Amino acid sequence: MGALLSSSDAELLGLAQAIYDIPSLAAWRAAELKALRHCRLAPPVLEIGCGNGRFASLVLPRVEWGIDLNPREIAKCAERNGLYGHLAAMDARALKFADGTFATVFANCVMEHIPDLDRVLAECRRVLRPGGALIATVPLVEMNRHLLLASGWYARLRAEQLQHRNLLTPDAWVAALSKAGFTTVHTTPYLSARMCELWDRVDGPLSMGAGPLTLGRAYSFGLRLLPTSWRRKMNRQWQYYFIRALQENLLGPEGAPPCAMLIQAGVPSGPGTPPAA
Repeated sequence: MGALLSSSDAELLGLAQAIYDIPSLAAWRAAELKALRHCRLAPPVLEIGCGNGRFASLVLPRVEWGIDLNPREIAKCAERNGLYGHLAAMDARALKFADGTFATVFANCVMEHIPDLDRVLAECRRVLRPGGALIATVPLVEMNRHLLLASGWYARLRAEQLQHRNLLTPDAWVAALSKAGFTTVHTTPYLSARMCELWDRVDGPLSMGAGPLTLGRAYSFGLRLLPTSWRRKMNRQWQYYFIRALQENLLGPEGAPPCAMLIQAGVPSGPGTPPAA
């Protein structure tokens, strides 16, 4: 995390752009990096929804266990030059680990995709040792008010495209975590209404008729056809578009609630029995 702490907003955005094909997604990930760089992720770490492992490579030097429901993503993770000690295709609602195995459970923009939220939170609590913590980033239901089109059908379309199953308020997240047995829950907003609006101005129209993965492949293929100088120019233009919103990272000129937040949910350090799943 040391390098991230000293990185400017432009450098964080550059790091994200280097590994994400879609510029709007890179901007969102840069905002997550800006929040996560202040967290301590003590080992051993379990990463839920590790994907291809690229984001974790920016945040952690080592991940003891990475899991994902998609075996193809696990195969990609295996190429991450020893970042992951162990990898497995596994359902986060039925973790195959003993109680109290990990000091940190890490989930970056994953919890909103998993049906049966109570089960996955209870499993996270179960596998954490006393004094451990769940570190997660999640979009909030407020994001639906700051999309390109202010209509219910568009919000539902975007939720389906993005496979969002759990878009909650901050209070609802705190309640769900408390129900799962987490005794301390700290939340930090990291995505302003302004940044969400800019994100969907780019991401929304480009995603019409295609999911984000299809869009990413098409955008990446198109970039490879351009001369290097043109690609660099496009990256600079994307940086100019997003960097001011990332630098400000405000709740909005009218005090609009945040559209995403960082969760740090702690397990008591004393003896105790995890709640039943």
